[in-house]
Amino acid sequence: MTGPRGRRSVLVNQSFVMQRVTGQQRYATEIGNRLLAHEGFDGVQPGGRWAGSALRVWLWVMAVLPARAGSSVLLSMTARAPLWQRRHVLVVHDLFVLTNPEWFSRRYYWTHAPLLRLQLRTAAALVAVSQPVADQLAGYSADVHVAPNAPSDVFTAGGGPVVTDALAVRGLEPGGYFLTVGSMDPRKNLPALAQAYARLSEQERRAHPLVVVGGGSAVFRDQDISWPAEVVDAGYVTDEELRELYRGSLAVVFPSLAEGFGLPLVEAAAAGAPCLVISDIPVFRWVCGDAAHYVDPTDVASITAGLTEAVATPRAQVVDLGRFSWDESAGVVRELCSTVAAR
Repeated sequence: MTGPRGRRSVLVNQSFVMQRVTGQQRYATEIGNRLLAHEGFDGVQPGGRWAGSALRVWLWVMAVLPARAGSSVLLSMTARAPLWQRRHVLVVHDLFVLTNPEWFSRRYYWTHAPLLRLQLRTAAALVAVSQPVADQLAGYSADVHVAPNAPSDVFTAGGGPVVTDALAVRGLEPGGYFLTVGSMDPRKNLPALAQAYARLSEQERRAHPLVVVGGGSAVFRDQDISWPAEVVDAGYVTDEELRELYRGSLAVVFPSLAEGFGLPLVEAAAAGAPCLVISDIPVFRWVCGDAAHYVDPTDVASITAGLTEAVATPRAQVVDLGRFSWDESAGVVRELCSTVAAR
């Protein structure tokens, strides 16, 4: 498939559109919307019977999408990507299914690890969502580019004072609670956070409840988490609610064992969260610099100390958000796709 004057077009793989929006889907949506505004970029997604179930979507991705792409450049921005495509630009969010298979169900590992290995070896070019991920990808390809995540407009919209509705319905007071955001993915390290929070005194926990936003997924191994009574399970929330929960928090806590980027960090910073208590891992240092309380995610006592420090001496976060722009990242991806199309 070619565009005007014989230029090869770019197909944006939109097989993610029916999935619940988490980090990968948000990245694909934000970048995709910007690319599709440019001539030569077209979106393609499963329809009709192919959209009837997750299995059928996967069959469409593996069998129908490559044929549909033909000689065009295919851009895939989530894990829903074909086994092989000659001109494939692949966005890589992390390599955890390869580096930490113990975090995933056996079925997910045996289906996704071989697929990712082949995709990395055969893609025409790779896009990493952070420099640490790019460093890992250097062993697979010489053509790796960095186009990071960024805070979406909803997290900066509104400004002004905290809107208390999202807080009031959960019995929360502005500036009075810890907030953590993430799925039941083992790398989010929620069992250690639960233990660390439980080490605070009952009085401290009552004064500063821990709000947990997110949910589970069948792709991850089961975890046994014993949450203290003062924990508020917020489940899935809207982006607008999440913005207000960020802004109204005492501190956003993110004790991950590993991340490809850590989207909640820049979302929280954009929303005006006053303090970050986060893992001392390379990608968080790359994103936040010195604008956080850093803790050892493998040490429960260290996480508890971070919580205590945030209460006693909150550190105003000044994350350099100027480094993270959806427009700039979309520009990197667009130029890369154009380069691949010209080969």
